[in-house]
Amino acid sequence: MKKQEIFERLLRLPAEIASAEDAVLEAHGQLVQAKEALQRKEDDVLLGNGIDGKNAEIRAAQMRQHTELEREDLSEAEMKLKNAAVRLGKLKDELRALQAAASLLQGVA
Repeated sequence: MKKQEIFERLLRLPAEIASAEDAVLEAHGQLVQAKEALQRKEDDVLLGNGIDGKNAEIRAAQMRQHTELEREDLSEAEMKLKNAAVRLGKLKDELRALQAAASLLQGVA
């Protein structure tokens, strides 16, 4: 990577990091909403007498059956948050590496 390319990349990274931070916040909000939706569904099932198993294992299986869609949404939201956080981390790592390279190049120039 040439000096000019490092300089240009350093100028673009803050905006990309800000965008990645926004994506993390959005993904976190979606995760919170998915958790709340799952809790509401579980409450509805419990209050609606949708669970009638004889033991805890059967009741848990019945609850999973009734909340399959909400659990899938929750898993998807968790994965989106993890992916967004990883992308943000990579951008921050790249920024630190380029800053170090720029410092080294400044000493050489």
